[in-house]
Amino acid sequence: MKKMLLALICLVFVVGCGKRYVIPDATGSGPSKIVVSAYTNDGCREELQNEASRLGVQIRLTDVSSDLGWGILLWPFYKSYTCTGEVIKK
Repeated sequence: MKKMLLALICLVFVVGCGKRYVIPDATGSGPSKIVVSAYTNDGCREELQNEASRLGVQIRLTDVSSDLGWGILLWPFYKSYTCTGEVIKK
């Protein structure tokens, strides 16, 4: 029973971590794309704006996708919306 509970807790922590990463540009001078995830479409866009503000760049939203496959069963823990934004060069 303890092993099952521990496995469930580990699964919650692993699944609860959504996608969030920055793709650097070819010169290495800064980010080229930013990818974040959230529970809702609007939340995803807001997270993308927050991440861009934190990095001090301006972005243009290029893609919003939803993965409601197996993740729908883990809804409270699974961030199914993924937003990708391209950094606007000044």
